[in-house]
Amino acid sequence: MKKILEFFAEKNRWAILLVLMLLLVGGGIFKLQHNKIVNLRNENLTEVKLRNALLDSISYVTNQYGEVVAEKLTLQESVKNLEKIKDDLTASQKELLKRVKELDKDKSIITAALIDAEVLIDSLLGAGFVEVNPADSSINFTDTTEFLVYDITVGKAVPANPEVKPTLMFNYFQMPNTQFVEFHWKNDKKKGYPIAFSTSNSSPYFKTSNINSYAIPELYKETIDPTGWQKFGKWFMKNGKIVGFVAGGVVIGAGGTYMLMK
Repeated sequence: MKKILEFFAEKNRWAILLVLMLLLVGGGIFKLQHNKIVNLRNENLTEVKLRNALLDSISYVTNQYGEVVAEKLTLQESVKNLEKIKDDLTASQKELLKRVKELDKDKSIITAALIDAEVLIDSLLGAGFVEVNPADSSINFTDTTEFLVYDITVGKAVPANPEVKPTLMFNYFQMPNTQFVEFHWKNDKKKGYPIAFSTSNSSPYFKTSNINSYAIPELYKETIDPTGWQKFGKWFMKNGKIVGFVAGGVVIGAGGTYMLMK
């Protein structure tokens, strides 16, 4: 490197400044190309997230509390772009989009979910209190367990008579349930950390049959929960021009000092 600088100094000192300027221009072009690649990568990841979310189906796992957790990927796309593919959405996804559009008018929407839940009872034997009343030929069933609360009266049951039709009255029927919902990052760096929505029911008689969720596209893990390298990269991108100017000044200053000292 010293011999090259000596050659330029002997032939044409100003050639050094030209080389240094070319290096700065080349660095600027490299930075622009890098930014373009990053933007294209982000666009590709957004498309991958949307495609995977549209094709994803609900999955079930059991958590540490013994509850069944239902999980499904979240739609991460602008409302405008979702409108463009409206014909490809399911009926439930269209309903979610309709509701999100209403909320989006006030710019208040961050995340939203539409959950289909149903009560599942394949077999149930009442284990509560039973009271037989011969006076009006009725039987009363009551229960106040953790997941089932009811008060049922069966009429005209005692004594049995083919001509007297029994009656069934639900005086009170309740199925307590606590639902826990959560948005979280899927730990998949290659796919840009997509967001998933999960919900669990405390009652075994409740089952989440479908989920469709939405999050504003600007929710990125790199922004909200960056790693150390991502923090450095973000700082460098923000202060890249200053760093470039400082580095350029150092290089030019060093080159100028070298020419003056010769």
